[in-house]
Amino acid sequence: MPRAIIYIDGYNWYHAVFKHYPEWKWVNIQSLFEALRPHEEVVSVKMFSAMVDPHVIGSDARERQQRYFDALRILPRVMIVLGTFQIREVTCKANGCRYSFQEEKKTDVNIAVHMMADAIEGRCDRICVVSGDSDIQPAVEWVATNRPRVKVTVYIPSLPNEQPTRRTDYYQTKGLPVECKFLPLGPIKEHQLPHNVKLPNGKFVCRPHLWTAARAR
Repeated sequence: MPRAIIYIDGYNWYHAVFKHYPEWKWVNIQSLFEALRPHEEVVSVKMFSAMVDPHVIGSDARERQQRYFDALRILPRVMIVLGTFQIREVTCKANGCRYSFQEEKKTDVNIAVHMMADAIEGRCDRICVVSGDSDIQPAVEWVATNRPRVKVTVYIPSLPNEQPTRRTDYYQTKGLPVECKFLPLGPIKEHQLPHNVKLPNGKFVCRPHLWTAARAR
């Protein structure tokens, strides 16, 4: 079967979908994309993200994220590729007040580098990118133009009520053979990790209680 590699923009699909459905956050990304691509061999699922609250001691959000990444790492075809969160200070033009916020860095570049390297080295026949971020478009265009034997699909994560405002025809208007469609959301709730996941060191990580259906709804 054709070999497929999945590239997930973690921050992008989190804000598009998972922050609205916390009970879906414990998703098994390997089995999910194996189900979505039944006629291909999913050889790798790469999650690109960054650890939240890097400067906050004892961050509960970071602890939950670490738990999830530890659980994902036991899956044989999953790779976690981390960028960074950087504190950025800005000044409000209206009142001159300064404030700071976290800004994710390196994810777009990491995705582009991995996509291009995998295509150049012939590691896959299919590339599936999960992102609605336009910053990834140049890398998709490069693969479609310079490695045409590698078929490309872009999954845009979006809630149904937001889909009418999202564009899926960008690549077609440029004459590129790129399939662009919305990420199917229905299967996500069916592909969840076990509540308790045993790690290679013999310890267990459990699903955060804030990520259970009873707590989330």
